[in-house]
Amino acid sequence: MKCNNEINGMIADRPSKVSSKKKYSLIIFFTLSYVISWTLWILSDVFDLSTLEILGRFGPFISAVIVTYIYGRWSGIKALFRKLCIWKVNFKWYAFAFLSTAVVAMISIGANQLFSGIKPIYNDPSQWYLIFVVFFYVLFLSVMGEEIGWRGFALPRLQKKYNAITSGVIIGVLWGLWHLPLFFMDGEFHQTIPFGLFLVQDIALSIIMTWLYNNTKGSLLIAHLFHTSSNATIGLLPILPMDTNGDLTPLYITVAILILITVLIVVISGPEHLSRKYKRYIE
Repeated sequence: MKCNNEINGMIADRPSKVSSKKKYSLIIFFTLSYVISWTLWILSDVFDLSTLEILGRFGPFISAVIVTYIYGRWSGIKALFRKLCIWKVNFKWYAFAFLSTAVVAMISIGANQLFSGIKPIYNDPSQWYLIFVVFFYVLFLSVMGEEIGWRGFALPRLQKKYNAITSGVIIGVLWGLWHLPLFFMDGEFHQTIPFGLFLVQDIALSIIMTWLYNNTKGSLLIAHLFHTSSNATIGLLPILPMDTNGDLTPLYITVAILILITVLIVVISGPEHLSRKYKRYIE
């Protein structure tokens, strides 16, 4: 498979006929993603097998590959994975992908300390190398299992029917609900977070990622880097209740800032394409 930077995807105003056999591909994808992940997570909880919990994170990946092969055979699979090779994008998108969540998190921690007087407890600075360990763990054992499905398969197909903001919200809701079993599993950090807050966070993040995706011509690489950096940052900095002695305030502030960023993106970029430069990316 050649790894080209340019993908022969379609833009929103290009006419196309949707074959009837592909009409239900999204429904099949989302249903299969839920069935695979939820089944593995339930079995993981019943038999106390962490391996199954990790495999469950790859439900969207497996589903996207299966449905893509059904409708597009190997050429469809190659086109799906070539999106990971779209790397020639403006440096600002890399900067946003790597650093934006860290900036938001530090503002949240600082604001909480200012108003509460509670000094946050950070990880030992001498263990700086853990940044790379956590980053690559999250990338290969979590995010890789999701983004091929959510942004690689589902988003461009949703954007064929809906505008960018609606597509982002749909994926955000389904993405958030997909995590639901984790909120009932012992030992999962999700149990310490209000599900409603988590769902709002995922909707905001989904809109932001739709904005990134459309402005980088469908780059799954940027989507992976942003998702990974976000998860790693939240895991390394004292934002989650498990790292703040149960205090939810930093997380609430973080989500509030994410909502503000999302609103600004929609206002500045427009809801139709979430981009002033490119049409929304479709397939």
